Amino acid sequence: MTTPRTPARKKVSITLPFELEARGQAAAGDNFSAYMEQALEEKLINDGMLEYNRLRALDPAEDLFEAAEADAA
Repeated sequence: MTTPRTPARKKVSITLPFELEARGQAAAGDNFSAYMEQALEEKLINDGMLEYNRLRALDPAEDLFEAAEADAA
């Protein structure tokens, strides 16, 4: 049973370079999955912040132009 505190989990397989995996295991200690989960969450937050800043830096007129081009395609 899952609750808001324990969300459903899905087992996945990833392929990493040997050195990166070894460094991750050393940093993670006993719980590599939790370490990778936290790293992925932080990366997604960072990517979202970068995208937000990119969009804020755009000239609103350029943004409208890009949207119009996308609609026309």
